[in-house]
Amino acid sequence: MGLQSAHFFIFRPGTSLDTMSRGVEETVRPLAADAARGEGVELVDLEYRREPVGWVLRLFIDKNGGVGLDDCRRVSEVVGTLLEVEDFIHQAYTLEVSSPGLTRPLNSEQDWNRAVGKMIRVVTKRAVAGRQDVAGRLVEIQTNALILEVSGVVVEIPRDLVARGRMELEWPRGGESGKGSRAGESRASRK
Repeated sequence: MGLQSAHFFIFRPGTSLDTMSRGVEETVRPLAADAARGEGVELVDLEYRREPVGWVLRLFIDKNGGVGLDDCRRVSEVVGTLLEVEDFIHQAYTLEVSSPGLTRPLNSEQDWNRAVGKMIRVVTKRAVAGRQDVAGRLVEIQTNALILEVSGVVVEIPRDLVARGRMELEWPRGGESGKGSRAGESRASRK
């Protein structure tokens, strides 16, 4: 049997993995945002977490028209080099850079403004209109509320009750049943 490496984590009393993760995220965020901006993309979000394979620092980037593999590679190289130089992450980790995907989170005011007129999903801290998970078209953003159209009904969600939000996939309608096929999906009867 070959040698296996051991990983030891030393925490100050009262320090949790969540606290350590938040500290790394807060330190990396401005550095990664500046590096991404220098490569012509926006840092949408980042997370630093312990996963079965070890620690992972995951950056989500975007730009008008979407990001490609080359954008991810460039940002990974620049941020990776900066993190090696700064050397404030003391455990081994994997750096991943990717697009936030079609259901990207809505974090900044700019994210919310871009979502006006589009389908979103909002999770609230307590029930609004009888639900804590509301999906609908974002009609308007007011100072203190989000206005959504949900199945033809206007729903006002106080902004201080919003726990999180994300873009929602919008499938085209078609066919006799009123349901469309997903992109890349073909429908065929099978017996």
